[in-house]
Amino acid sequence: MPLPRASLSTFLTSAKTLLSNAITSPSQQSSHLTFVIGNESADLDSLCSAVLLAYLRTYFPAHAPSSNPTSNSKPTFYIPLSNLSRADLSLRPELHPVLSRANLNTGDLLTLCDLPKSLAAKRTRWVLVDHNAMAGELGEKYGARVVGVVDHHADEGKELLEEDGEDNEGKVIQTVGSCASLVVEEWRSRRRSALEENPVWDSQLAGIGLGPIVVDTANLTSKEKTTKTDVEAVKFLDGLLAQGSEVGKAFDRKSYYEEVTKAKQDIGSLSLYDILRKDYKQWGEASGSINMGVSSIVKDISFLISKAGGEKKFCLELERFAQERGLSIMAVMTTSHQGEDFKRELLVWGLDEKGMQAAAKFEDDNKAKLGLVRPLETRVG
Repeated sequence: MPLPRASLSTFLTSAKTLLSNAITSPSQQSSHLTFVIGNESADLDSLCSAVLLAYLRTYFPAHAPSSNPTSNSKPTFYIPLSNLSRADLSLRPELHPVLSRANLNTGDLLTLCDLPKSLAAKRTRWVLVDHNAMAGELGEKYGARVVGVVDHHADEGKELLEEDGEDNEGKVIQTVGSCASLVVEEWRSRRRSALEENPVWDSQLAGIGLGPIVVDTANLTSKEKTTKTDVEAVKFLDGLLAQGSEVGKAFDRKSYYEEVTKAKQDIGSLSLYDILRKDYKQWGEASGSINMGVSSIVKDISFLISKAGGEKKFCLELERFAQERGLSIMAVMTTSHQGEDFKRELLVWGLDEKGMQAAAKFEDDNKAKLGLVRPLETRVG
């Protein structure tokens, strides 16, 4: 039988207890732990998708464990892990209005700080959401233990783990505006009866799922990003939020979108260094010869230059950030609004010989298409 359903708050408390007991209790030393984790940028989509997917696979398994008393099949508890340190949760102000929909705060989430360094890889199974290949130190230790993927990025072709005759959980990779939409699609497919419904709990989960979708698709208005799957997910979540609303208080999606977006754009109190690492991803060639880092930022380049105290100081800070991470190429992608106008900017900096060659080729291939210019050529001289 599946595990009896619990509220999201109780689920997260149980996840912390399970992880703690698995390390400290001698009787649990041989048990396997199954984690769900988003990508290393730990943006709203990754964080919320991990929590939602872990909850759904814990209480709404695709194939319920056997009710036969002689069966060794046991229900799996999926532990949602936020791919950042606990301290770095403070860099995610957009989490607060989303978590508050479920009466949660950032302290309820599990982070990398809760993952014991002594936890052996062979005791773990990992489901990736919003990425399909583990990166960095986490990938070096646990990358071969991935059993499932739900993602909307290009497939990097990593094979899933199969062991002890057990099937892996497969890959779901589809282009959508927000990975959370794929998780919601799984939720829709797994609701089997009205007995599994709880309007209050469903409404709380719906708020967690809806936040990243409306942010990533600009409340379904982005023609570039919004897909049919996103639209259907939002329609489903709108219905659950309406059912769970207090009498006389209809759910207003537009207001929710504006609240989360305002929180996400509230980065004025952060240092430039923290802004650069807030939504940061890094890739490297298999040979290790070129590493590339990308910071996605919700303010324009002029804001960043002003934050640094001038163009030269901005470039020095950017260079320091890149060198600390051993990058050949550092990129900054910005999105911003000027009145009703939406603007994107891209800064690409080659920091060593190979990086400069790659950046020059990128410029040659995309100069006309992207309108590339060189405004920072006198950067640090």
